[in-house]
Amino acid sequence: MHMSATPALGLISMSFVRNTGELLAICRELLALADEHGLHLTKVYVGEPGPPNAAFDLLESLLESDGQPLVVPTLHHLAVLGHPAQIRDHLHHCNHEVLIATNPAERTC
Repeated sequence: MHMSATPALGLISMSFVRNTGELLAICRELLALADEHGLHLTKVYVGEPGPPNAAFDLLESLLESDGQPLVVPTLHHLAVLGHPAQIRDHLHHCNHEVLIATNPAERTC
């Protein structure tokens, strides 16, 4: 018996990723967290340093969806969209759950 998972989107900002290995590890963390919450990551947006094209594509996809959850490695990754806490609160206000894969205590700077 397989329940259909709720679709979710992911966001990773390359500003917080050192290399491809770390990017792959973060992708695995996002997939694992989504799985734990009964979600299916349909797309992970990767924001490159520079103009936040991926971030705006992500926002457009979220706003077109009906309360689709967003999975991020840490709240810092929302900085590509603006102030992370304000973005999270705005998404919550629009019925989008924001799931955080890792505890940000490991990197406090």
